[in-house]
Amino acid sequence: MVVFRRIRRVIAVPPFWLYLMTISAWFFGFGLQTTLFPGVINYTLMESPDKLGLAQAALTAPMLVLLPLTGVIAERYDRRILLAGFHTLAALAALSLFTLMSFGLLSYEMLVAYALCVGIAGAFVMPARDSAINPVIRVSQRLNQNGRSLQKGVIIASLVQFAAQILGMGLGFGASFSGPKYFFALQGVGLLLGGICALLLPRLPSRAVKTDKVLKSLKDGISTVWHSPILGPMTLIMIVVGLLVIGGGFFVIIPVLVRDVYHSGYEVLASLLVTFWVGAFAANVILARLGNIEKPGQALIYSQIITIIALGLFATPLPLWALYGLIFCWGLGAGVAISLSRAIVQENAPAGKLARVMSVYQLGLFGGAPAGAATFGYIVAHLGARQASLIPMIGLSLFMLGIALFSPLMKVTREEPA
Repeated sequence: MVVFRRIRRVIAVPPFWLYLMTISAWFFGFGLQTTLFPGVINYTLMESPDKLGLAQAALTAPMLVLLPLTGVIAERYDRRILLAGFHTLAALAALSLFTLMSFGLLSYEMLVAYALCVGIAGAFVMPARDSAINPVIRVSQRLNQNGRSLQKGVIIASLVQFAAQILGMGLGFGASFSGPKYFFALQGVGLLLGGICALLLPRLPSRAVKTDKVLKSLKDGISTVWHSPILGPMTLIMIVVGLLVIGGGFFVIIPVLVRDVYHSGYEVLASLLVTFWVGAFAANVILARLGNIEKPGQALIYSQIITIIALGLFATPLPLWALYGLIFCWGLGAGVAISLSRAIVQENAPAGKLARVMSVYQLGLFGGAPAGAATFGYIVAHLGARQASLIPMIGLSLFMLGIALFSPLMKVTREEPA
């Protein structure tokens, strides 16, 4: 770490910029993976929808087991080391796929092993990354490098995340011409660079009480979320979105629609995903220009209506050009939901429990996603992608109606942590 302190003094990059570079590297790799991973299963190996669902589930299943514990770890250990170490693990997994494909040794089982490694890395990276933004903002303010609020910092970080994902997904388009193996190598290199940026961050202060035992801290984090009138409903939303929208819609329905309904491959899958995240990026540009949203809970709930409409329209015989328009509108709504949901949790989490609260919150999303991917793999195999999309539409509609009526989220106002 002495070497990195010296480098940090020489290059003098503001902490917030280093943080943005770190998350850019992760989400650039994530964007590539979003196109490449289902593409290899669907278009290279030509596996069935149920196998696609199981493999996609393996990407997030480790998070279901590890996230509550890794949130406690992120509060107790140097987040820079955690970010660098698990960026490296994910990079090695991607470079291993490049090596296997170079020698013609790729198999479905190897892809599942890759997915499990990336899932384990993500379980450690997410709480370390999400809990780091609050102290990064405080350090930057103390150094008089900016006066941005936490909500504005989260929105800017979301903009960078979306831009990096879009770039990664867009580059995935090239797999149609050169094959996917070189892009797995690019993913690995990008992740390694992100780990270096994490090591260049200054030491980030934590308000966690480190004298508590790990299991006690873990139980306390879950209890804090469960008993909070704000954090509890937010986590329930993430569970349902993970189950129905991410696991069902993104991981299974869209890739199978591209292959079986529109008879296309990497290029259409990549461009559809880019279109979605361009919409999310545009939504966050608008949010950043609007300033602070005083009723973020209300805006979050309304934004989910766009997702509900999009899922329902997947069941109709849309021409491909109309599908692009629908995906873009869906991205607009999702961009609002992603940024404001993070801001709500960040603003309402107790300062000394931020990492463990964020890990429980993320557990909702990545706990629901593997179950949704595995379940919808079999549903799509039997019903087809179009008919299967009606299930998440109906489920999300009923759930969000219940949240609007029986939780206080519609009345949540913006708060700035002390």
